[in-house]
Amino acid sequence: MVDYIEDRATEPCGRTVPATAISALRYFEKVGEVECPMADSALLLSTVSRLEVQLATNSAPAKKAPLYFLSQLISLELFVACVDFPLYYRAFAWYKLVKVWASLRSDDCMGLQPCHLKTVAGGIEFMLERTKTSGPGRRVRWLKGYVSSCATITGNGWLETGLLIWLGVGFAFNRDYFLPEPNEDFSGCRAKPSDWSSTSARSRALFRELRQVKFDGMCWDWDGNLPLVLHPQALLFWTDHSERNVLTSVAALLNVPKSERDFLGRWSPDGSDDYLRTSRQMVRKVQAQVAQGIRDSFVAGGLDLEERLGDNGLFEYLRNRGVNEDAARDCVQGFTVKRVAPPSDDDGFGPGQLVPMLEDVQPKVDAELKVNVELEGDESAQSDASNSLAPLYFVSFTKKRKFARLHLIAGCPLVPGVSVAAFEYLCAVDELPWNDYCKKCWPRGFDAEKGADEILARAGLNKPECRESDSSSGSSSTEEPS
Repeated sequence: MVDYIEDRATEPCGRTVPATAISALRYFEKVGEVECPMADSALLLSTVSRLEVQLATNSAPAKKAPLYFLSQLISLELFVACVDFPLYYRAFAWYKLVKVWASLRSDDCMGLQPCHLKTVAGGIEFMLERTKTSGPGRRVRWLKGYVSSCATITGNGWLETGLLIWLGVGFAFNRDYFLPEPNEDFSGCRAKPSDWSSTSARSRALFRELRQVKFDGMCWDWDGNLPLVLHPQALLFWTDHSERNVLTSVAALLNVPKSERDFLGRWSPDGSDDYLRTSRQMVRKVQAQVAQGIRDSFVAGGLDLEERLGDNGLFEYLRNRGVNEDAARDCVQGFTVKRVAPPSDDDGFGPGQLVPMLEDVQPKVDAELKVNVELEGDESAQSDASNSLAPLYFVSFTKKRKFARLHLIAGCPLVPGVSVAAFEYLCAVDELPWNDYCKKCWPRGFDAEKGADEILARAGLNKPECRESDSSSGSSSTEEPS
């Protein structure tokens, strides 16, 4: 037995292997009722102690999983909202982002059941049953986790979009785990949990589909079809442990106090109501601070988080894998968010089309809209007066109001008064002249009625009406929207 455990130690093996072998021997001797057991002999125990010290001395230092680049987080958000990709992979990208913002371990998600995932005011909440500190037979059975609706860099609503996928047809079936295997065409799931190796392979397949990111001072978008990962060896760099420490690491760079960072990933082990409320508020606060800090880092004068985070060791990893220096440097450079200047007549929502004002080129549409407004005005007289003043649209203006763009209030990531300096609210598209419409609000072409009706229907509301004096100015500033 001494020879066996010494041979195991020379393989080499982990520090606990010799003691585990002795424990197995002790079990069999006890079950077999051996009269003279040797598992507790002084020779074996001293040998195990010596080998444990030897293996601990020669073992390599613990290696932490590499962090994600900021461009990966941005590209994942864009991926969730892009309808060009299979539904399962969009849901899988959402799963990766939730792990990042909630500081989840991969094992934590095994105890996350879809039926315990719900929307609340300000984000989502979920219950974790089986973790390192909770589960059946333990002091704490359930733990709560949170993701704030402010936990976004692009502001494209990835959290809500992905949640609709997971709660939709093909994904929302009863199970005691969260991540299932995909079906053949990746349009849904099979009733089988995804194991570690399959999830890792699927992560690499997802990263292979991500594209490089650009920022024009207001909006993030893909930089054409350029792949984000330029060398296949880089796909092996990250593990499924990489998501857990992203939020904590970025929060530390933003000087978030440690007392607040400690709430991330702790998941409320104390069951008191006061602690749960404090934990929820603190986690959401830190998530919002990190998201805002990342956005500010891409603005001139802000803390450059990309520079502070560095290459995460990717360059050295690629060189050790035999990748030449130029290819490794190009691969690392591909993860940098490209700063581009928007066109002078653009407000950040696509190139402007300098066409004549709406009132000059669409008299027929104007006439139809006026008829609709009159008819809807008659109906609204019978409804609650408070609903008659709710605007549906707003117009953003560039410097000196030379260019006007129409947006949907409920469907646009641009927030009046926050990311827009000069704007006006509208209840109908013809209240003010405008030059172009937002391509994010109407991606398939301008259809004001259809876009508004769809968004209001999702919220369970009827279309509100508007009086002629309902247009209100949000700002008299003549600066560029920012």
